[in-house]
Amino acid sequence: MAENHGLQLTDRESNHQIIKALSSNALGAFSYGIFQYGISFMLLHATKSPLSFGMGLTIAPLVSLLTFIPIGNFVDTHDHKRIIFWGYLLRIIGFVLLGVALPFFSGTGLLIPVALFIVLDSFLVNFRNTAYSASIRQFVNESQIPKLSSLTTACASASRVLAPVFGVLLYSLISVNGLIALEIVATIIAMIIMMHLHFHNVDGHQTPRKKVSQTQQFHETLRYMKKRPFIRDTIIAEIVVNFFYTAVVTGAPFIIVNELNLGNDVVATIETGYAIGYLLGSLITNWFKNQRHFAKRVLVSLGLVGVALTGLGALFAVAPNKLMIGIMGLLLALLLDLAFAIFDLAVEIRLQSTVPTRILGRVSSTLYTASFAIMPVGTIIYTGLFDFFEHGSYILVLSGLVLIAYAFFSIDVFSRDIKKDDRFIQRHSD
Repeated sequence: MAENHGLQLTDRESNHQIIKALSSNALGAFSYGIFQYGISFMLLHATKSPLSFGMGLTIAPLVSLLTFIPIGNFVDTHDHKRIIFWGYLLRIIGFVLLGVALPFFSGTGLLIPVALFIVLDSFLVNFRNTAYSASIRQFVNESQIPKLSSLTTACASASRVLAPVFGVLLYSLISVNGLIALEIVATIIAMIIMMHLHFHNVDGHQTPRKKVSQTQQFHETLRYMKKRPFIRDTIIAEIVVNFFYTAVVTGAPFIIVNELNLGNDVVATIETGYAIGYLLGSLITNWFKNQRHFAKRVLVSLGLVGVALTGLGALFAVAPNKLMIGIMGLLLALLLDLAFAIFDLAVEIRLQSTVPTRILGRVSSTLYTASFAIMPVGTIIYTGLFDFFEHGSYILVLSGLVLIAYAFFSIDVFSRDIKKDDRFIQRHSD
């Protein structure tokens, strides 16, 4: 089975493709981040419920879990550019319908149109992102896949830093309807830019046309993943790290506000650390050579997430003073998400560089769904733990230590399976 390893574009052509992709993704991520904060503040003021900021985290993984098999199959049997186009167009229609519906609801009733919109939007974003991830080898030379992936994530991370500020400011100036109009305009521009990308023919064809049943396609995906135990290892690792990541997402604000009686400004400071850390991790990944020291990079980054999580728990337990918690908490949060970004992108880039285009959508969708779907479970479990135990900081310390132990005991298995995977890639690259 011979495998074409991607495009043969000039550096100039490849860089133009990267600029278009980054421009579209950056605009989309930034504008949607602003919209999310605006709609969340609207719900918070109308309902007085913390659910206003947590609906996306609850609904999106469930939608992903229910739809990842048909989405992956559909992406791998249809034209990627058309999928991305329709993903944008239907989202625009969704925003219009949301803007029309909102005036007919008030108070807690506002949760109804927003929840329905999140269901639709989560489905469309999952569709479009899966198609985009499966298309990345059609955009740029293989050597520039790590650059495009890491810079795309860096743009999303930068949006996490800026969107809250602009979201609060614009919500007070132009209201939710203004934010919806702004998001529609931004989505149209992002769509136009994305549609100007050239989706080149790779692997002998652009997208496969053979139609088989959903079950057959899913079994084909499982058979392929069975040949590469590394994918199984990374799915397990993604599930583990995302589960423990919910400990800090759920626990840190609770401990700071309810146990330490500190202000929201400390929570905001630590949240900023997460965003900056993921941004730096994305930029650092751009410097790495794709296939070098992969196992070491993944396991060290996993261990560092555990170290940062343990450190945050210890910091809250000692609670020196508000200033030190703010400074040290920001640095530990930065380290946590920096390591998390390196781990996340290392896995993503290896898959995008080595999985054939005909099956990449299904593999990416499976990995994304498995890791994302664990977060509501983690949120429920850790919410119960923080409510039940008096000292939440010890929960963070224990969670971090368990994650460190997992990384340590995974070294042999991960290293062995990566060597097998390297041989598999070499055999299928001839």
